[in-house]
Amino acid sequence: MHGVLLALIAAASSAPLQGRNHDASSAVTVRPMTLAEALPVLHALGDRAPAELRVSSLTEAAWSRWVARRDADIRSRLDRGDEDSIVNLMLYGTTFTRQPRATPDDLATTPGKRVDDVMEGRLIDLVNAIESPGSDERLQFARQVVEHGVVVSPRSRAQTREYLEALRSRVLAENKQYVARLAPVTFGSDADHRESSATVYRDRGLSSDTSLRVNFALEQALKALRDRAELTRGAMNRVAVIGPGLDFVDKAQGYDFYPVQTIQPFALADSLLHLGLAVHPSVTAFDISPRVLAHLRQMRQRASRNEPYGLNLLLDEDTRAIQTEAGLIEYWRRFGGDIGSPMPANVPSALAAHVRARGIAVRPPVVLDVVGAELDIVVGRAATASTDGGFNAIVATNVLVYYDAFEQALAVANIANMLARGGVLLTNQPIPLPGAAGLSATLIASIDFDRVSTPGGSHQRGDSIYAYTKK
Repeated sequence: MHGVLLALIAAASSAPLQGRNHDASSAVTVRPMTLAEALPVLHALGDRAPAELRVSSLTEAAWSRWVARRDADIRSRLDRGDEDSIVNLMLYGTTFTRQPRATPDDLATTPGKRVDDVMEGRLIDLVNAIESPGSDERLQFARQVVEHGVVVSPRSRAQTREYLEALRSRVLAENKQYVARLAPVTFGSDADHRESSATVYRDRGLSSDTSLRVNFALEQALKALRDRAELTRGAMNRVAVIGPGLDFVDKAQGYDFYPVQTIQPFALADSLLHLGLAVHPSVTAFDISPRVLAHLRQMRQRASRNEPYGLNLLLDEDTRAIQTEAGLIEYWRRFGGDIGSPMPANVPSALAAHVRARGIAVRPPVVLDVVGAELDIVVGRAATASTDGGFNAIVATNVLVYYDAFEQALAVANIANMLARGGVLLTNQPIPLPGAAGLSATLIASIDFDRVSTPGGSHQRGDSIYAYTKK
């Protein structure tokens, strides 16, 4: 199993649907998507729609039953996403072990360490750590996840080890499957390959990971839209994020020496202020993860007591193999200047030579302008009490890739419904059937993050942001 680890790492680099959000101050109400609202997508897909939904006699009752089943299926993937996060902690965490991280760079710079030895040492260390997690939020959560299957105690240490080993085997096997899906299609069209890439994680667990880099790409796309005069709605003071995520253990960097945090709602507000696109941005963060929603509630509660929200912003130091793009470094250096003030990052001495770190204390009023709301974006419709016609911008990065093409089309229809006329959807993959949702393609911005050098040459790594405007 461990023989494929390096290749995999290198290639990969609950509540009911109907109800109110967790914070009444945002006045967001959620209900199931109706058949009438789904019909434009069903008609546009034609024979590509699910067989059970293609019948001309499809009734509202049959549609409602499908929606309820699909909502339950989507929510059931949250548990597997939580398990994936624990495996990421096992592979990349730094606070519970002295073993090197299980990344190609770390293993290559640790003489005498075999992959199997590192994996075994990390497994043993995590088993021991979750028995006495103390105040460590990540270890506490890891223990909660493991206790779905076994009782954690010194007497059941063998069972805990077996449980974690099984989770790791599943995740590594699935990663191998995802890498295969992303391989070039030998026989088939470019369209087939694009759809395969856009839906590569359609059956993966819904994890809550996030990172700083995609927010740099978003800022660059917003700047391009501004400079091209594509933003016609004036100040973008009402915005939303679909799936804000939690920085639990980033798969690229793997650092866990700072508290769990959410980045994107604050990154979006900071970029809008920095670019002069908003005066007082208010961010609604939609998610279905109870853990994400609880985190958003708790940060608001602390802000109501005038406590700032700490953000830790990390970039790996350059190596011979990987050099970070200057634009990303500049973004990292100035991030947070419009929403907070500097604070110590407190990097452990053992990591100080390997990581660049900054800390930002986000001002309490800015935190209170971020409100969490529960929404299954595939089959849920959200409405707000706003009188100005909806959100000026909605961000959905690393979200749609977790669904198949039909589910993506439904999600896009639901997103478009929340946008004001002239509002913009920003995502990091092309969306299916934009016309059926009343959206038109406006911009594709390709952003480089770093340059990777290998014995066979070098290549850029980055992301693309696709912008769609509501007609």
